[in-house]
Amino acid sequence: MKSTKTEISWQAKKIHELEEISKKLQFLGYSTDEHQPHMSGERYLMTKDKLVIAGKHSKTNERVIIKVSKHLEGKKEIEMEKRSRDLLKTIAFTKKEIIFPAELYFGEQDGSLVWITSYVPQEKIFVAHTLEEQFFLALRAFEAQEAFHATTFEHLKTIKNTFPVFNAEENIKKFEYFKKKILANNHEKCLSATLSTAEEFLRSNKQTIDRYSRYLVHQDFVPHNFRIKNNEVYMLDCSAVYFSNKYEGWARFLNYMLIHNPELEKLLAKYILENRGDEEYLSLRLMRVLKISELLEYYTRSLEKTTGDLRTLTEARIKFWQQALEMILADKPLPDTIRDEYISKRDALRSPDEKERQKEFAAV
Repeated sequence: MKSTKTEISWQAKKIHELEEISKKLQFLGYSTDEHQPHMSGERYLMTKDKLVIAGKHSKTNERVIIKVSKHLEGKKEIEMEKRSRDLLKTIAFTKKEIIFPAELYFGEQDGSLVWITSYVPQEKIFVAHTLEEQFFLALRAFEAQEAFHATTFEHLKTIKNTFPVFNAEENIKKFEYFKKKILANNHEKCLSATLSTAEEFLRSNKQTIDRYSRYLVHQDFVPHNFRIKNNEVYMLDCSAVYFSNKYEGWARFLNYMLIHNPELEKLLAKYILENRGDEEYLSLRLMRVLKISELLEYYTRSLEKTTGDLRTLTEARIKFWQQALEMILADKPLPDTIRDEYISKRDALRSPDEKERQKEFAAV
């Protein structure tokens, strides 16, 4: 697969920035690894104004993760994530239930904001655990997040300056934004019709969305944002934490497992229906619709950055998630043939670098 001009430009820029920050890190006693999984493969499609660097302590060889930026927006993102993490650590219920990697350094270095945390090793990736282990690890993680429900003024006063708080109206506005952007980049009539059905589904169930809102959620809770060590879940990305419908994190996770472990996806959906009832299951479906629209927006936006195999793969992803959205709206299981066809095409079209990057958190 040939690199696009966008990818080549991004790689050159990041290599230059990495060389710059490597010199600054030496003064702190850290070095950068030769292999940088967070700067390879398809990372350029989701690039932000910060680097996520794999490194180690120069004397102890302890592995670390370094988040760094010299750009204003990147610095703001790092500062916001640190504030989120610090507040979560002070809230009583999270002290034992939500675990974070140890913080080793936070501060400015010659114009760059640097945040260093310990690397969390794991014996195996999440989907390599048994189905039962995956089920209970996921359930425990979601129940820990659900334990904080911002229902009072005091709760809101504690969190409002650190975490965004989304109600039904704001989530529907997010969907409208995604829909507008999707259709600006993709003019397929069938996709437009599916999105219109999805919008009506959300609007007609606004009350249900609100009923389960103001819960702590990690809205991007998938295996590349957490690690498992000694049967404990370590949360890695606090920039994705806010207060919203309690099934938003569930929805992102189940949509991911639709590809990576459909047995777990079915098991967790069944658990909600049978143990929490029809309305909470409906709330889960509503959030799955919202999160699929977010994926569709991302992939349609990525079209202009891609060529060749990656362009073909991006188009296949859009088709797959449209089909998945249609199944969620109909409350029907995704046919295995659709999933298998997509996975076969994905595996054939992915670049070697992306396949290597995926080994950190997915079965490839």
